[in-house]
Amino acid sequence: MRTAHHRRFGVVALACLLATSSVTPAPVAAPRPRTTPVTVSEGTNLAVAVSPRDGTVVLDLQGQLFSVPPGGGTAKPIGGDLLDPYWPSFSPDGSRIAIQSFADGMFHIRTVASDGTDPRQVTRGEYDDLYPAWSPDGRTIAFTSARQGSDDIWTVDVRSGALKRITSATTAETHPAWHPDGRSIAYVRGNAVESVDLATGAVRAVVPAGQGFIGAPSWSPDGKRLAFLRGGQGGRTLHVVENGAVRQVGAYRDVFPFPPRWRDADELVYGANGHIAVTRVSTGASREIPFTATFQLRRDRYERKAYDFDSRRPRPVRGIAGPALSPDGRTVVFKALNDLWLLPVGGSPKQITRDGFHESDPAWSRDGTRVAYASDKAGTIDLYALEVATGAERRLTSLPGAEIAPTWSPDGRSLAFQDQNAQTFTLDTASGATTRVLGPLNTPGRPSWSPDGRTLAMAVSAAERNQILLLDLASGTTKTVEPAPFASVSTRGDDGPVWSPDGRALAFSMDSTVHVLPVDPSGTPTGPARQVTREASDAPTWGPGNTLLYLNNGRLKTVTADGGTSTDVPVGLTYTRDKPESRVVIRAGRLWDGRNAAPRTDVDIVVVDNRIRGIEPHRPDRALAGWRYVDASALTVTPGLVDMHVHQEMRAKYVGDRLGRLLLSYGITTTRSTGDPVYRAVEDREALDAGARTGPRFFMTGEMLEGSRVGWEFARPVRSERQLGLELSRVRELDYDLVKTYQRFPFDWQARVAGRAHDLGIPTTSHYLYPAIAHGVDMKEHLAGPTKWGFSFARDASAGGVYEDVVQLAARGGMPFSTTLFSSGSMLADDPGMEDDPRVRTLYTAQEQQTLHAKVLCAQGLGPCGFLDGNAEQARREVGVVKRLLAAGGSVLAGTDAPLDTMALSLHLNLRAMGKYGVDPFQVLQSATLLPARQLGVEDDLGSVEEGKLADLVFTGGDASRDLAKLADVRMVMKNGRLSTVDDLLKPFAGPGAR
Repeated sequence: MRTAHHRRFGVVALACLLATSSVTPAPVAAPRPRTTPVTVSEGTNLAVAVSPRDGTVVLDLQGQLFSVPPGGGTAKPIGGDLLDPYWPSFSPDGSRIAIQSFADGMFHIRTVASDGTDPRQVTRGEYDDLYPAWSPDGRTIAFTSARQGSDDIWTVDVRSGALKRITSATTAETHPAWHPDGRSIAYVRGNAVESVDLATGAVRAVVPAGQGFIGAPSWSPDGKRLAFLRGGQGGRTLHVVENGAVRQVGAYRDVFPFPPRWRDADELVYGANGHIAVTRVSTGASREIPFTATFQLRRDRYERKAYDFDSRRPRPVRGIAGPALSPDGRTVVFKALNDLWLLPVGGSPKQITRDGFHESDPAWSRDGTRVAYASDKAGTIDLYALEVATGAERRLTSLPGAEIAPTWSPDGRSLAFQDQNAQTFTLDTASGATTRVLGPLNTPGRPSWSPDGRTLAMAVSAAERNQILLLDLASGTTKTVEPAPFASVSTRGDDGPVWSPDGRALAFSMDSTVHVLPVDPSGTPTGPARQVTREASDAPTWGPGNTLLYLNNGRLKTVTADGGTSTDVPVGLTYTRDKPESRVVIRAGRLWDGRNAAPRTDVDIVVVDNRIRGIEPHRPDRALAGWRYVDASALTVTPGLVDMHVHQEMRAKYVGDRLGRLLLSYGITTTRSTGDPVYRAVEDREALDAGARTGPRFFMTGEMLEGSRVGWEFARPVRSERQLGLELSRVRELDYDLVKTYQRFPFDWQARVAGRAHDLGIPTTSHYLYPAIAHGVDMKEHLAGPTKWGFSFARDASAGGVYEDVVQLAARGGMPFSTTLFSSGSMLADDPGMEDDPRVRTLYTAQEQQTLHAKVLCAQGLGPCGFLDGNAEQARREVGVVKRLLAAGGSVLAGTDAPLDTMALSLHLNLRAMGKYGVDPFQVLQSATLLPARQLGVEDDLGSVEEGKLADLVFTGGDASRDLAKLADVRMVMKNGRLSTVDDLLKPFAGPGAR
């Protein structure tokens, strides 16, 4: 095994470099799992509850309950670390603690004994039950739930579980607080606090509406005062209303968003500014209760998945995207290796497109004579129709944006399709006329046309699930139906619904298996869905009669709709890794190698095939016959850049071949997906590996594993242990490079996934710091990203920033964070000309150029800012977190969340923001080179310019080690030993002969 620091060649005769021995990465040794204790004395967004029995403080710190003596001291962990508690509240007698727990995959009210034992579930069902508050007699708990469609106040009898709805306004009522006399409940509605009389239902105002956030009300024991929180630009502060007069108490500006707890009628205990704070209301005097809490972190070291970047052995194609069975059942059309293929059932695949263009979404006409598909061969993504018998082709659309997901009408005269704004249209194929039939939605699935031609069906996001939308084309009316009660279509992409030829059923993937739903001609269900397959199944399409084609972990199979035995449809398609056969000498004026802060000057980099064979001082006589000589004496060479957080397939279907070329033109030679449609992602990885597509090397994952509620089109809801097993089979058989669990994925399953993935050598990541870091999860995405509590709350960042618990857990636990600094868009104010760069003007679509222009105006203060746009002050604060993590020995890796942020440019803006606000340039550069390679498990191959490593190099016009802005001045890029100029990359879309 090569060491991490490769021994340099020294002065070696050039003839010795002619050898072409391949390099095979060796696995990392796997020592025993280790447990790391981490002790902290501050907390981020901590919540407190105070025992009325003895004054003990129960602390919810990073989702772990701790018991703290009344005067402070060592915190004792109580309850399990997978309880996932929130909003703790002591019962009136101090014997039990009510919490909002996500332990079973929904927010339900639970109680535990005061020592954390004896957990009891109080509410159940498919609804989130939030913000528990005990009644004064201890018999009832009030909470918020949307059981009747909107957030209302409910109560539950602790013993019987009987439920009662208390409020029923159409607006949200949250954060209930019982009055000490038990006759009324206060709650938050909008930015005011109201109270409802339980006997009469009369509502009165307690705190009038005001500016900013208001929340977490709490009555004093004598009922004379109500404490609550108010937030705004000055932070979040503690207030008290008494006799109608509101005043602020305490000096803290970062009061955590939980109810302050009354120790007596004058003293409040709450979390603020990283501490347990105590404030006396009458005087405003405050003090703190000191604590130390210790976490035990299990940080596995495991043998990482081995990568073979050199072997040209044939590999089976698993990336089969958008397969469709012909109406006669004899032929399958699909996308693989950047082209479309026809596969006679029982025969060998035939390539029907042979170009470097992007193709996707093949669809059969009902008579089986034509295939419609999307391609960017004319410059933007348009629709084409191919005559199967003759190969004749016709362009059907030429609209300014992208047209994707075509579906033929039953008579073959029209197509339904969608555009880049998620609108649905119909196209008359004879006249070319288009009609918008459905406005923008949240990334709907591919439409399917009913056999009678009257209705379109598609998967849509509704009520936090993937449901079935039925569009009546004549009237334009829509209705949404569930595939099953509280269930989702697996993904909004190729997973259906798809009409049966006779119009009596819709097929789709649900719970990761194919189901068939009986329907009437309008698509309305006439009975429950029936499970057809038992293995991981996606992308169902109908053939003749009741035959269904589907994908099972990269294999094509057929099955009858009655659930008979499935039959394999062998594909027999293989590919080999692209590997140049070349010898190149590069004279570099400067070389920043990724390991040393200072660049070297005037060196020769010797590249044989796809690997660096030596780095030596420049010699004028270096060039030899048969070798390519690259004069970069006026340039700086750096390692290829890595973007560690992308959703590559999210926009690839809209931008096509532009995407990979754009990334390379900005020096990005490696990307890592953190959630994508799995078959599109595998196809992308294989096409890039085979050299069939131009772009960076791609470390892929499939859909993010999510709980029963889902929002993103590239998240997959998992609802059962059995389905989790199917998803893990997909991880293994499709050879994931990463597994990401998302917001509502239960923590006990997250721990199990981490263990199973590690058995395969695959890392895992999520949006959570703890308990993920205690159960082997490798990495955390975002400094502070969305969680199951939404964008407004995270345990790793508060309104006032990040405290010691986050810094110490991440640094000592060895959990890297990705940056995803959306606020770095503010750097465009320093360099607004970035939007006029030829790479942007050529490789951004018109829509993306408009988005970028709006970001420039936002950064300059000349236009409105979008939801995700930040400002310079926010960037400064976020980089301050980066600096604290680095100072504590932690690791931060450059990532962008593109295309949610600006494609390609956002990586450079992230780096510039870190540099501008005080991160050492050396650390900034390593965050996008060596450190990502280490996290990916490929440090022996990527991340630095050293002997034996893959030749992924960037050639820039300035010295980025001194000026990070120079990193975007890319003149050439080498990926895997193949050299391209920026002009080479732009050529298909610019100049003479451009698409």
